[in-house]
Amino acid sequence: MIVPLKKEFALIISGWKYEGNYAVYSFERNEDTLLELLSGNYYACLKGIKLIGYYCFGSSARIPTLQKWVYDSDALDIGLGMAPSLCGRGLGYDFLRKGMEFAAHNFKPARLRLTVAEFNERAARVYERAGFRFFASVKHLTSGMPFNVMVCDLKDRKKGDA
Repeated sequence: MIVPLKKEFALIISGWKYEGNYAVYSFERNEDTLLELLSGNYYACLKGIKLIGYYCFGSSARIPTLQKWVYDSDALDIGLGMAPSLCGRGLGYDFLRKGMEFAAHNFKPARLRLTVAEFNERAARVYERAGFRFFASVKHLTSGMPFNVMVCDLKDRKKGDA
């Protein structure tokens, strides 16, 4: 079940810590983080009453970069994060597909776009399997860390696909 993100879930997500290189995806528990998570662009993914992850859409799914042109198009940006305890267990594809289906049904975009850290080959393989293709390389505005922007055309996909 995907629902608008509420404060109780924002508090949990803001405390998630990822290991190693994946720490780049960790949040800091502070007022700015809570304001962002409660901006209206974030949705909780629940299994029963358990929070398993989140999705965000639009500007909240983008990273700050000098290459502003990568975000100029008819695509809807999607971001996602699974609970750290669930990462690396083969659940990413189904989790991504749920978010894609939610976006397709609720926002009706022609294309989806996501941004992934260049080192995160594990996630990139999942995104490619779901129909995303490389679009551009960018660097984070403040850290200089390389990221890849990927896009997925939805308009040509069969009914039942996201």
